[in-house]
Amino acid sequence: MLEAAFWQWEWPEPQEALDLSQLMKEVRDAKSVMLDGPQGLASIGNHLRACERESGAVGKTPDTMPAKKRPFGGYIRSSIELFSAFHKAEIKVSPDNFIGGVCEVYPGNIWRRLANRVLPRKSTEEGRRARKIILESLGVSKLPRLPTHDENDACVGAVLAAAADNKVHGVRVTGLGSGLVIEEGGTLREGQMVIPEICNGVRNKIEAALRDIPTPTAPKTSSSRQAASDQESLDRATTLRDCLIKRALEGNAQIFTYAGAYKHIFGALNARWSQAYANQVISVAESTAPAELPGLGAVRLDAFIVSKRSGLPSDGHWESANYDREDWERVLGTATIVY
Repeated sequence: MLEAAFWQWEWPEPQEALDLSQLMKEVRDAKSVMLDGPQGLASIGNHLRACERESGAVGKTPDTMPAKKRPFGGYIRSSIELFSAFHKAEIKVSPDNFIGGVCEVYPGNIWRRLANRVLPRKSTEEGRRARKIILESLGVSKLPRLPTHDENDACVGAVLAAAADNKVHGVRVTGLGSGLVIEEGGTLREGQMVIPEICNGVRNKIEAALRDIPTPTAPKTSSSRQAASDQESLDRATTLRDCLIKRALEGNAQIFTYAGAYKHIFGALNARWSQAYANQVISVAESTAPAELPGLGAVRLDAFIVSKRSGLPSDGHWESANYDREDWERVLGTATIVY
């Protein structure tokens, strides 16, 4: 039986050097440690790491450190700096068989592999309950009544650490991607992402346990908005959606400001920018049919349209999306913005 226990360590912002003194005893005593975040940069000349390409995790780690001001840029920097600090402290990063050091996991990918279906958003009550059900099906006990999404993610990483030590019935682990490369100056590049492989018996157990959890539906297009949209503009918007999904999968993700999207869909502006033009863009973007983007699920074009000021979709976008802002930032937060 696996017993869940939680504790927290944090630092205010990405730093040059990290004080790991509060962590070292815990890490050195553990058989395996799993961290949710990239362990290294992409190999030089690449927009993403091999493990991100193979897993369909389109949240990309570039070959240079992203700017802190970009969405998710601070997260990527913090994660790589943390792995680097462990390396400098002589803790193995991506050790053989994922035992005796620190390794990388991506909980979003793990949940999809374990559930073998789409789960409700992780921040919702149903999403939190679904993930707790999966953990209990894997033998985890002493979980909170309704774990937070952070607790669920931390726990599923710990389950993979236990599986690496052969302590989880019916679950083994393997790695995706290229092996870690440590350059002469200490820069970490690539590295494998740890994923689960489960036996049929465990898969059937999880599927049965999730039977009462509803499957989220794709965001719907509005028929009234579609009727109001010029068909030629809608066709261009749909083509743009497909192109942006393709670029994200290739590791060259792009997102558009409202003005950038307007020029692509409707042509050049003949007047000063106004909210009316922004409304036109959102109307046609929300009228595009949903298409699959790994990491987010079914998305319309509006998933790729952001505010020039924040680099994020509007507040209203999240009301109909089947993903959280954190998931969006992981997938598209480092995308190039087209103005």
